[in-house]
Amino acid sequence: MTAKNLVPAPGESAGAANNKNPPRRILVADDKPLILHLFDLVLSDAGYEVDPAEDGAAAWDMIQLNRYDLLITDHEMPNVSGIELLKKLHAARVTLPVIMVSGTMPTEELARQPWLKLAACLPKPFALAELLATIEKVFRTAKAPADKSQLVIMEDNKIPQAEAPAITPTRRQMNPYHRILVVDDNCDTRQLSIDALVGSGYDAEGVTDGVAGWEALQTYDYDLVVTDNQMPRMTGVEMIAKLRSANITVPVIMATGTLPMDEFFRRPWLKPDAMLERPFSDDDLVATVKNVLGPDDSKHWL
Repeated sequence: MTAKNLVPAPGESAGAANNKNPPRRILVADDKPLILHLFDLVLSDAGYEVDPAEDGAAAWDMIQLNRYDLLITDHEMPNVSGIELLKKLHAARVTLPVIMVSGTMPTEELARQPWLKLAACLPKPFALAELLATIEKVFRTAKAPADKSQLVIMEDNKIPQAEAPAITPTRRQMNPYHRILVVDDNCDTRQLSIDALVGSGYDAEGVTDGVAGWEALQTYDYDLVVTDNQMPRMTGVEMIAKLRSANITVPVIMATGTLPMDEFFRRPWLKPDAMLERPFSDDDLVATVKNVLGPDDSKHWL
């Protein structure tokens, strides 16, 4: 990081405090005291209220006790890393925007777990002026109307950079009916299914194969799984077998090009709750989801 042109001139920063609104409150998590001190100086001068946390564990404790507008976190920290902190936020359904600043971005892990979303990321080293611009951009995005709000999603093996974040309208519903996991190794068909479900009012997110689906289902609560079958590392049938063995009773819709009917005949306990053979329409998918979940969605409003 460089100290050149750190603080914008008066009136230039969208994050600066004014007479009408209280300052934005930012939590900064980093295990290096010098970095914490530098962030505190720069962000305070820009008009923000700053709380430091010496690692992810301390940040998690503070998030449970206080309200923050933004989290800025390093990745490699003792006790709780940046990626582990993201998992805690996701599990608790905390909608706090996160900027990750780190010399070693967890690119592969974020690609495997696309539900761990970042508002932006800044690889170290970076200019602190760039940090301020990124913060302002995140806050501007957060002010967008609810029906136009957009969240960052990771493409396979990529992290969106702060200056040009990848945007997708997944999980934009403020009061979702049901939470649905889409498991498919084809990014296009996975995104088409997510878009169709989100457009029908569901809270949908996707993972890239059966292994990622199995990990997500052990960690988070879902009301339904929509899964392909032929996928690398673990097929849809193998994932269903793990769910049955673990007594996880989440309903499953298998949506795939060739349904493994012989497998279901030999092992009928693996038969999903419904099946769709490709090609099928968005209406077919949504109708099948509604049929499996039933008409009573009221209990799932937040």
